[in-house]
Amino acid sequence: METSADGSTWTSVYATTAGDGGTDDVTFPAIPARHVRVYGTQRATPYGYSLWEMEVYGT
Repeated sequence: METSADGSTWTSVYATTAGDGGTDDVTFPAIPARHVRVYGTQRATPYGYSLWEMEVYGT
């Protein structure tokens, strides 16, 4: 997962190479960002990428 304040410069806030096909709750410190993206570079299962739901909370 990456965040950005301007939509062009991105900072990684979470990364993993292990996946079990289940739901993951990811938290990271509050930072000034307007954009959040999920950047997939490696399949966790032989079936490909799946993103069923993404929720971003903050103040």
